Amino acid sequence: MDMWRLKNKNLKQAKDNNRFFLIMAIAVGLALSLACSAGKLIVQAPAPTPTRFKTPRPTYTFTPEWTATFTPTSTPTPTETPTPTQTPTTTPTPTETPEEEAPPPPVQQPPPPPAEPTATPTPAEPTATPTPEFPFTVTFFAHDTGSPGETRMTGWIRVDYGPGKYKTLSGFQIKAIAPGGNTYLSEMSGPGFGDSTVKGTGDNHNMNTKLEFQPYTPGPYTIYLVEGGRQVSPEIQLTLNAEPRQYVHFDFAKTEAQ
Repeated sequence: MDMWRLKNKNLKQAKDNNRFFLIMAIAVGLALSLACSAGKLIVQAPAPTPTRFKTPRPTYTFTPEWTATFTPTSTPTPTETPTPTQTPTTTPTPTETPEEEAPPPPVQQPPPPPAEPTATPTPAEPTATPTPEFPFTVTFFAHDTGSPGETRMTGWIRVDYGPGKYKTLSGFQIKAIAPGGNTYLSEMSGPGFGDSTVKGTGDNHNMNTKLEFQPYTPGPYTIYLVEGGRQVSPEIQLTLNAEPRQYVHFDFAKTEAQ
């Protein structure tokens, strides 16, 4: 009896379990079916149908042409110009002017005293013509015919009495200050004269003294005439060329009345 009850109880419990599993399977299948249907509906949603729009056509509005309208101009009414009224002018009455009194006669001034006689200016005494500082004048001639081994200078010292009248003077010397500062004196001048070179060569002059020293020294020189160590002519500044070599002649002259 107990065994039969136990068997029925197990059988009933097994039926209940099978019923539970069946209900769960049906519920799960129904849920899956609904999910698939919803996804299909979402995926197969109909695409929107494009709407056709008509292109609006332009509307033409009729504009009437403008017609000129004549407007009459009003004619101005002439205005009368008033006539100016003449105003009578009064004539001024002349007024009598009293006679002015005659001015008194001018007082005569006494005449000025006579001017004192001015002293006659005394003419200034004529000034004497200054005597030249040196009695001799000097003229020089440079020729490109100098000697290769020496510096050469010649001179003619004379007094001039007139055209073509002269006298050669003795006792004078030419003093030369060379470029290096050395001082040279020529021979003492004599009473006669000779040729400085050769006649007809173009560089010949009358001479009565000469200065020669070695070697040929180009450069600036200071030249003047002395008598007993005293300077009697102005200084001459000249420069001897290095090439071509030169020789120089001097004329020292003073003028006297014969």
